[in-house]
Amino acid sequence: MTTTHTRPDNADQAAGETAAVDLVLAYLAGTLPAAPALTPLAADYMEQQASGLLSGAVMLDPDFSLHRQAVMPPSGLAWLESVAMTEPVAAAVRALAGDGGDRFPLLSQEERVMALSISTAARLTALYEPAEAARRLLEVRAVVSPA
Repeated sequence: MTTTHTRPDNADQAAGETAAVDLVLAYLAGTLPAAPALTPLAADYMEQQASGLLSGAVMLDPDFSLHRQAVMPPSGLAWLESVAMTEPVAAAVRALAGDGGDRFPLLSQEERVMALSISTAARLTALYEPAEAARRLLEVRAVVSPA
């Protein structure tokens, strides 16, 4: 028997995971979608997916090593200059970039997801042309999306 993410009992998971991918895609495109109306469980899945997307983007870096800090490449840092963020989110993004700042200093879940998504977009921008980064994210979306 084959199961998929689109079963009714997985609707929250699919909605949250899809929303996370869509948010990173929006940052890559330079736009921001309206905040999705998610259940608390779906919001938790969104945060989990955003964290996973960032981890994946870090490990895609050809210079990645488990033996040293995963500092964001300069082109990703340059891309970050174009993104408007609140100071708490910016502080978390700087920490995720590897400069040693505080990680998630009293952020709300929405702010944590934003920081993770912005960081993912920045790292993908450092690795790929925008169209290739979007293509890779769309492949992830095709797996997690209920539609």
